[in-house]
Amino acid sequence: MASSLDGITVLDLGTGPAAALATMFLSDHGARVIRLVDPSGAKMRDGGFIVWDRGKECVKLDLNEAAAGRDSETSEAAKLYRRLVAGADILVDDFAPSAAGQSLVEPTWLKSLNPRLVSCSITGFGKRGPLKDEPPIDDLVLARMGVLGGMPGFRPAPVHVVHPLPSVGGALMACLGIASSLLARETTGRGRAVETTLMAGALLYHPKVLGDHIPKHVFQTHPSGSAPFYSVYQCADGKYVQLGCVHVRFIAIAAGLMGIGDLIQEERFDQGRGGVTPEDDTELRETLTRIIATKTQAEWSAEFEAADVPFAPARLTEEGMEDPQVLHNEMVVSLDDPALGRVDQMGVPIQMSGTPGRVKGPRSPIDDAVTNLPANYPEPQSAAPVPTAGPDPLPLTGIRVLEITNLIAGPTGGRLLADLGADVIKLEPLTGDLSRPIGRTYFYNINFNKRSISINTSTDAGKQIVQKVAATADALLANLRPHATERMGIGAAINPNLIETHLTGYGWTGPYSKRPGIDPLAQALMGMERAQGGPDNPPVFPAQLAPTDYTNGAMGALGTILAIFARTRTGIVQRVDGNLLNSAVVLSSPWFTRYDGKPERPLADRDQYGLNPYHRLYRLKDGWVYVVARDDGERAALRDVAGISAPAAESADGHPNETPFAREMVAAFTERSLADTLAAMKAAGVPALEAQSGDSEYFLDDPHAQANDMVGTHQHPTAGTLRLAQQYIRFSDTDLPAGQVTPLLGEHNEAVLREVGYSEEDIRALNADGVVKTETG
Repeated sequence: MASSLDGITVLDLGTGPAAALATMFLSDHGARVIRLVDPSGAKMRDGGFIVWDRGKECVKLDLNEAAAGRDSETSEAAKLYRRLVAGADILVDDFAPSAAGQSLVEPTWLKSLNPRLVSCSITGFGKRGPLKDEPPIDDLVLARMGVLGGMPGFRPAPVHVVHPLPSVGGALMACLGIASSLLARETTGRGRAVETTLMAGALLYHPKVLGDHIPKHVFQTHPSGSAPFYSVYQCADGKYVQLGCVHVRFIAIAAGLMGIGDLIQEERFDQGRGGVTPEDDTELRETLTRIIATKTQAEWSAEFEAADVPFAPARLTEEGMEDPQVLHNEMVVSLDDPALGRVDQMGVPIQMSGTPGRVKGPRSPIDDAVTNLPANYPEPQSAAPVPTAGPDPLPLTGIRVLEITNLIAGPTGGRLLADLGADVIKLEPLTGDLSRPIGRTYFYNINFNKRSISINTSTDAGKQIVQKVAATADALLANLRPHATERMGIGAAINPNLIETHLTGYGWTGPYSKRPGIDPLAQALMGMERAQGGPDNPPVFPAQLAPTDYTNGAMGALGTILAIFARTRTGIVQRVDGNLLNSAVVLSSPWFTRYDGKPERPLADRDQYGLNPYHRLYRLKDGWVYVVARDDGERAALRDVAGISAPAAESADGHPNETPFAREMVAAFTERSLADTLAAMKAAGVPALEAQSGDSEYFLDDPHAQANDMVGTHQHPTAGTLRLAQQYIRFSDTDLPAGQVTPLLGEHNEAVLREVGYSEEDIRALNADGVVKTETG
């Protein structure tokens, strides 16, 4: 079976994780990816690159020489580079904004060589603003974007985050920009330049939004979870189990099993949701702690499974490789790596029924890299049509998506598609998306740029409305239980060209497919909670981070675009499946591996400052700084800034952050100011940035965010002035509409009903009969 990107050629100029992961996604979905590697490099990349470099060819090319002689007819490197560009469909780079290599990816010059080329640049913080030259290091991005400042831990925030959120998010943003531009090229014949950042990747997981009348977001502080029945607990055998009781029905069942059904009915426990006072909350948590400690993990698992209580064992990442649902999802593949032998690693996380992805093979040996044009390389692309006057529209302009989702994963996918230009119609019940009535601040961010219709789909008239809207859509995006949309009558019978994208907890089929699937359970199953806690602590469940939810939403959006692209080229209509479990695997991909000689994963100390004295948070007298000294030179420079000599010998006992040398380093910074420390680090060439608060205003008021046009201001009927993060992906020569403010419930009922053929009289009757509901503010 063909894959979605068969026949597409990609040049990968990247050196960092985000570019490697992005081009791995493209390769897995059929593209031919050619890495340009340094001719002097003899060593294959390690760590996550063992996975991300799979299935790619290599060409040895000195990019410095190519840049120096970019337009020269005598430079062999420059001539080869120009020929490679001329035949490619996609180019991905991660050159620093001030690097000499920027001349090789300048959009106007690339267009002169290949007007059909889609080029994508991934930087740390963008090409504008005061942070543009800061290094693209995940931990620095997480610190500066306030992610560490909003995390729960075993001491007050900021705390180290172990997951590579900026790189994963940045890779997905790059793929979204690339795939949508390829789709638009099918109509216009023109490529375009795409930009995204690790900063945008971090913001995917930390939505920034403020409104005059939106309550200020309160960050979770308890490391076990955000509520007693939504936390992780230790069992009698020392293992852990995560509860995921998201509403009172599940809480009541779990409490009944534990023999505390009457207790949670006391008014002070709010039906088990938590405590009216902090003391009540603590009492309920301590009660659950005592009870769960009376049985083993296996015993609780059997009881919770039988009673349909949402739960998961909190395991190590490697243990997840034996999970029956993971294996059913084909998320473990074995490749014969040229340097390491057999390597078990992740499969293809986005499942497509008609144009399935596949892992092409292991990494290519550097020794096999060619020094000239690869065999069967495409001829130079034919000239594109003359551009129309003015900029192109956003790449998904003209695409309609019916979104039937709740909470985080589905709405995130819809927001990303809407930001790319799609007309996203959000179908909500009469009570609204579940996060609407509970007042979650993120709702205003991840439902921006959409239209809302509110329909009672339990009525025949309501089902008919939904079917008529679906009949006009290019794609359906849903995160409901399996077969819920079929019961609404949505399917090929009413729209044979409809792409269906379904986002679930564990997968559409398989042993867990009927279980309630939510982010904490995927985190627990795939070792993310154990990794965040570290070797000396219990697992940590950061509820508000919801990493598998946001990843699932972004991968669902990507799968949707790939499916529409395949339909445009081949006529194939298919379904796309994404799930939280696969998303957790992507977030853990460097460590979701098995091979001989695999190193131990570096994790944080028990106080969650970081990995070692050269890679950690430091408390200052007026704030926090995150420092990442990567090599001997930067480490010596960091010691010089601290005024500390290198230790005579490194202790092999305990965590590196708990040695005498580490304590000396901590003491050296305690009385220093943030401004002086950052200035000293910059002068010494040591990568370091402030660890800012997680509160949204720190980003929305930041001159750097504004310099990159990443802050939007809108007037909302109930929230007042609404400010939120926007433009995670930038396009050259592309119109940028102001955007559509987050809708009220059913705000667009009348407009959408008219578009699908209802008369004014019909609409009045539907309102009178309670089939539709329109909130007026």
